[in-house]
Amino acid sequence: MSEPTAVTRYSPARVVGVTLGLSAAGAVFGGVAGATALGVALFIDDGLAALKELSVVLVPGVIGAVLGAVCAPLAGWLLLRRVPLGRVFGGLRLGTILGGIAGWYLPLGFDPINQPIATAAVGFLVAAVVLHVRQRRQDKLKGGAT
Repeated sequence: MSEPTAVTRYSPARVVGVTLGLSAAGAVFGGVAGATALGVALFIDDGLAALKELSVVLVPGVIGAVLGAVCAPLAGWLLLRRVPLGRVFGGLRLGTILGGIAGWYLPLGFDPINQPIATAAVGFLVAAVVLHVRQRRQDKLKGGAT
């Protein structure tokens, strides 16, 4: 009979520390993603004149920061534990920005404020799943854990 595998135990302090770090980084990158998405959309619509008043990107920046603070630890613990952090935050930020820009232009017909927020969240989720799947494939090719 084979011996049962040992259960890995994590220090609660370490788990809390990592979660808080992911939350802080998620807030920063989420804020940047929200502000960038609206900034790019406004630039496409009106050129540089739209960016004269930078305070207009403050609201999506705050919304992105709040959502990033909550969603980054969730995605990190649930889907992205084996993905390098640089790739995680780069990929999630890009997915969020592209989703937000898409929501600005898609004629889905619901609230023009909430639509880009919803599509940015979808972009975040799609990016998280893509990063997860790509990492699992890399791990399988290397013969590592799944």
